[in-house]
Amino acid sequence: MSVEMNTNKRKYNILKFLKKLPYDEYAIAKRKLPVACKVSKRTFERWLYVTKEERLEISADKLAVIARFFDCSIEELLNNRIPKHNTHTLKRLHNRELIKSLNLTQ
Repeated sequence: MSVEMNTNKRKYNILKFLKKLPYDEYAIAKRKLPVACKVSKRTFERWLYVTKEERLEISADKLAVIARFFDCSIEELLNNRIPKHNTHTLKRLHNRELIKSLNLTQ
């Protein structure tokens, strides 16, 4: 399995952003971001490799801290396409389609 395929299965793009950093910044970020997020290093490490199939979620406040560090949006940290809806598109969707479109479970 290629590295790219593994990346596409991940729920978050945090590792991708980390790997773009120079090594010394990477090491500092990997050590200090868990502290900034008020989580253990083990929890932060799990976030880097969590797959889309897993139930583990990062709370919005923690994603905001990470996004601010990388100077990106929270949406950029998510490894999935977020549909854009407005009142017109929502009116046209039936409940089942809306649930599927918003990735909700019924």
